Amino acid sequence: LDVLRWLLDDDYVSVQVVFPRKSSKALPHLRDPQIVLMETAKGTRIDVEIFVNCQYGYDIQCEVVGETGIAKLPEPSAVQMRSGAKLSTEILVDWKDRFIGAYDVELQAFINDVLAGKLTGPSAWDGFAAAVAADACIAAQNSGEVVPVTLPARPGSYG
Repeated sequence: LDVLRWLLDDDYVSVQVVFPRKSSKALPHLRDPQIVLMETAKGTRIDVEIFVNCQYGYDIQCEVVGETGIAKLPEPSAVQMRSGAKLSTEILVDWKDRFIGAYDVELQAFINDVLAGKLTGPSAWDGFAAAVAADACIAAQNSGEVVPVTLPARPGSYG
């Protein structure tokens, strides 16, 4: 919710949550998997697939389909094994294995920017917009409907 809006420089206007067939691995009170469909003011469509009980590891995929090509996050570096007429690659099981280095770089960049007296990256308004979108997603989960995402006018204090 936070990074896509910021990267696209485009506000969400609606969200919907749909529930495919429930995983047999999900606890009775959980609806898993879930697909979140979002639309932005400029007409970009985003689908986020969430499958907490997938049982095969911690997996993050991101693919951007554009008019002239596709950009996709790379897989984490891993050794491929060829054995028994199979090609296999380990899938991580903990988010820290994939992202801890990136979080360290992000935090250090923030510290450097604070020391230099400049603001780069997402703002407090971006955080507020993500919270408004999250509230709309919860409403969409509960209602099964397309829910509008309505941001108030941006106060001048947010720049």
